[in-house]
Amino acid sequence: MTERIGTGADSGFSLMELLVAVAVLAIAAVTLLESQTQAIGITGQVQERTLASIVAENRLNETIARAEEPHAGSRTGREEQFGTGFLWRETVRILPQNEIAVIEVSVVAEEAPKQELASLTGYRRVPVK
Repeated sequence: MTERIGTGADSGFSLMELLVAVAVLAIAAVTLLESQTQAIGITGQVQERTLASIVAENRLNETIARAEEPHAGSRTGREEQFGTGFLWRETVRILPQNEIAVIEVSVVAEEAPKQELASLTGYRRVPVK
């Protein structure tokens, strides 16, 4: 007598078991793809904020390092970093009682000027005349 191997009811996966396994794998794959998409979007936002911070630091350092003393008021301008345009606003307030200039710099993206991406505040001594 020859006995056949693997011909009984318990000899493998049923079609229903395979369909359930494929469905579970498909759900896991979709979840992973969503996570990757979100990560890519967040990376872009972080890059934009980092570049805006560089613009703010540049503006603040230029104002502090200038030979002439800063004057009270506001100035605006545009700067580009790695192909991305940014708009900056520099506001200087003089505190005469302390002989200090307060320099505030804020930076927004050129495409979305309502959302501030970076802001810095610095101080510089200015003699009162």
